Amino acid sequence: MSQSLLKRLLLCIAVNLLANAYAADNEVINREDQLKTVYLLHFAELTEWPESTPITICLYGHSPLRTYLPILKGLKVQGQTVNVASGNPPPINHCQILFISDPNSLNQTLLKTAKSQHILLVSDTDNFAHNGGMIQFALRDNKLKLVVNMTSVKAAGLKLSSKLLRMAEILE
Repeated sequence: MSQSLLKRLLLCIAVNLLANAYAADNEVINREDQLKTVYLLHFAELTEWPESTPITICLYGHSPLRTYLPILKGLKVQGQTVNVASGNPPPINHCQILFISDPNSLNQTLLKTAKSQHILLVSDTDNFAHNGGMIQFALRDNKLKLVVNMTSVKAAGLKLSSKLLRMAEILE
């Protein structure tokens, strides 16, 4: 088993165990949201920003990911500590990754800010990547798939690893 695969497997197990500890006794644990949380950390590992800064993953809107994101706080990615911000709205100018849960939040102002501040925009809303977002989670054939808008990624000065791009449907 490769070291990378083993690392991902251990991370998934850790997130699952920690998420179970965070979830309320009567709350349904959503495996899809846990997987999206792990993916956000994985995006931090597989994205290159123009400048090396601490990784801040922000949540914009009222997503179930709010339950799981605190698990990522304090982890290390490329030698940088991961921070999590989920205020409404979060301090966008401090975000490296911004998960947007409200489909109406993706507007020209946010796209311009993401471009100038080098923010990776991620969402699970329909047509997010087609409307200028960078990475969209899409459920297809009961599987979580990625759709990447390379034009938006490049416009923000970001580089995505080929490992990430191999898993995704690419929009140019």
